[in-house]
Amino acid sequence: MTPYEFDDEPARFTSRLALAVAVVAALLLGLGTGPGLLGQAPELLLGVLGAGALVRGATGVTEDESRRRAVGSIWFVFGIIGVAGAMGAYKPSLAAAAVTSFGTLSMLLLGLSATVGIDEGLVRSLGGAISRSLVVVVVGAVVLAGVHVAFFRSAAILTVAGLGALVGVSPLISFLMLQVEVLLLALLVERALAVVDGWLPRRRFDRRETSLRELGVRVGDVPKGVYVLLGLQFLLAATPWGRALFARLLVQTGPFGTVVARVLQSWVPHALLGVGILLFGSVVLARACQRVVVRWIGSEPPKTFGYAAGGVVISVLVGVLTALPPVRWLVDWTVPDGSVLDVSFATYGMGTTFLSLVVVALCAVLVSLPVFMFLVWDEGGTGADDGSTAGAGLLLFASIAAGFGEAPAPVVFVGVAAALATWDLSVNATLIGEEVGRAAETRRGEVIHAAGVLAVGAVAVIVTLLGVEFIGAAALTVDVPRWRAVGALALLLFALICFAALAVREDEKPADGSDTGDDEYDPPRERGPWYTKFDDL
Repeated sequence: MTPYEFDDEPARFTSRLALAVAVVAALLLGLGTGPGLLGQAPELLLGVLGAGALVRGATGVTEDESRRRAVGSIWFVFGIIGVAGAMGAYKPSLAAAAVTSFGTLSMLLLGLSATVGIDEGLVRSLGGAISRSLVVVVVGAVVLAGVHVAFFRSAAILTVAGLGALVGVSPLISFLMLQVEVLLLALLVERALAVVDGWLPRRRFDRRETSLRELGVRVGDVPKGVYVLLGLQFLLAATPWGRALFARLLVQTGPFGTVVARVLQSWVPHALLGVGILLFGSVVLARACQRVVVRWIGSEPPKTFGYAAGGVVISVLVGVLTALPPVRWLVDWTVPDGSVLDVSFATYGMGTTFLSLVVVALCAVLVSLPVFMFLVWDEGGTGADDGSTAGAGLLLFASIAAGFGEAPAPVVFVGVAAALATWDLSVNATLIGEEVGRAAETRRGEVIHAAGVLAVGAVAVIVTLLGVEFIGAAALTVDVPRWRAVGALALLLFALICFAALAVREDEKPADGSDTGDDEYDPPRERGPWYTKFDDL
């Protein structure tokens, strides 16, 4: 941002204070929900760390510098793992799951609103980072799975053993294999030389001056009669009388036929042709991989590599750590025998299992991001307004869920008051940023407003606790069914939402009732919501 641009982001002090209030309230709700002394506090603490990493990553992936984008991608992937671990851990009840999930998402939304704001650019950058890192993690999982089951070594052994067995069956089969190998080698030579000619400068390499060029042939240049002859030989080799006829012809030619039969059934010619096929085939395979990578990189390689840095780091880290014997022993010691993880470790490998969990987490975020933004985003508001309102609402839902989870009444009241205080502080921070700018010196007014909000919340909690303490005994004489109390609470929330919607509609209407439209040209907009269009480079 240049010195002449107006920074309308939310005020730092108030927005950070709102986030701090939400974090403390969420940890208190987790501490009071669930069995045990700590309740769901460890899961929510993991959620706080994951949300912090996600916010740190979001600030990085939106930068234009490649190094910052790469660091942001790394933080973002680790943040997703932390949030997924907090939300996916075992929960003793539905209320505990709701408190952990709503509390974590609330802190995430408030953090994004206080730092970068939830807008089109953020969602596109996050989608690009997730999609690029996801591809890298999937490739890493496939490679680790292949290493665990010894796929590459097994494939090489099976190929050599199978070819050796076929060579020893009959001279006719060996002769047919030699012809196929020669044809395949000629095709690969032509293609490989064309690839190498494109890689190396023409001053150092010219395929027209090499003798190998004479050995190559294009697929379209092969006469159709060659394929017909190979097909007839294949039919003869597939029948016992065809193989016997070829062997009898060799016997009738005398010593020459004997030498030919021994050469055909020897591994030496097949090995030489196999080395040539492997060499030139590797060049062709490398070219195919190059095309796939170039297509994946797109038109902006630095941007793609920055987005994919998180997937690269997590894949390498998991691959190295799971290869160390002490780490493997520690993980095996913590995982119960016969569990799903234990069976997966034995079947697919420890590294593959962990990377598969990362893939599931990244896919879940990639799929849920457009849906979540559809529920949160409001075209008429700002990114900070939408995120802070949704975050405060989720914290309110977490407080209600804590009440259903048998949490102490003071914890629930503090959670509700914190949700309202968080919303008020976030709205005030947004208004300050829009009216006077983020760089303006407004700390004194922010402190006064924050002190008033927190004081009102504290007084409300104290009055509520006193009312429960002194009026609760008389209230116990009234037998109110649980469903009626829950229904009344639901209707109250519905009424508040309806009043808020009506107030917003009244504010949007002009005072004189006239049409607010103008005759200025309105450029056509892209079809479809922007939050479903990730950065495709």
